Amino acid sequence: MLRSDEKRAWTGFLTSSPLFADEAIANWSDGPDPPDVLCSGVSGKAIGVELTKWVEHNQVTAGAGRERLEKSYLKIIASEKESRPNHIRQVLLYDKSLRIDQADRIEFRNQLYRFIAAENAKPLPEFHPHLQITADFWKKFRSWDEQGAFVNDFSAYPMLEKYLEKLLIHPRSNNDPPLVDVEWIEFELPGGSYTAQWMMQAVIDRVYQKVNKYQDADIRSQHALHEFDLLCFYCDEAMLHNTPIHSVGFGFPQLAEQVRQNLKTAPKVFDRIFLFHPYEAPKAIQVY
Repeated sequence: MLRSDEKRAWTGFLTSSPLFADEAIANWSDGPDPPDVLCSGVSGKAIGVELTKWVEHNQVTAGAGRERLEKSYLKIIASEKESRPNHIRQVLLYDKSLRIDQADRIEFRNQLYRFIAAENAKPLPEFHPHLQITADFWKKFRSWDEQGAFVNDFSAYPMLEKYLEKLLIHPRSNNDPPLVDVEWIEFELPGGSYTAQWMMQAVIDRVYQKVNKYQDADIRSQHALHEFDLLCFYCDEAMLHNTPIHSVGFGFPQLAEQVRQNLKTAPKVFDRIFLFHPYEAPKAIQVY
């Protein structure tokens, strides 16, 4: 039986490409797995369709694990229950990828708020021509005014030194609205450099996994199929945790073309192979 994500992908694909098998589909039902779907064309043509997710599993695993770790920190800190200091708008955490031990949680939270309160209490530096900026200068004055800045001197705060690499403090401005019951201690949004080739390779890897799996299985004869196709569909996991498929001058059509070129020499296990991305136009592209 199709899982809910598979059913959404299949019905979305069929809506966007009703003539994918060169004729309209009269009816369809869950397949015996394999294939995942059994279809009958209007001419009586029997078509089997195998489904596979277009997803980079290593990124999903890392992304989901990272999300759980961050949530565990934010649950302990609970900044939405604390008043923001009068000079601080936001604090971003940069941790050491360690889970906070149960025995450390209360003291970690206490030390974090004491540290932030101490930073908030620092005065602004008053610069003059004869001012000497020594190594200890920023221990007495704010270093994070205007654009914000990193702070990482946790020498007096052993719990912060144990779990955090640094903090990024953003100052308040006169235009900041009075926020209530809102998290103001957070993690930086995920990002960084990437290449769309990673998601192109994810497609190729998923297709070849299915090719290798069914290369020696005569699925057509087993189920009296006239045609055996593969649908590789973009899923919610990829949307949440994988890098984008776009880069400058490169989008879904360009990615599909590169996949098509890579599959030219693939063994003929499937009669047709399609990519389906529900948020693109066109949504479906045949690559084999």
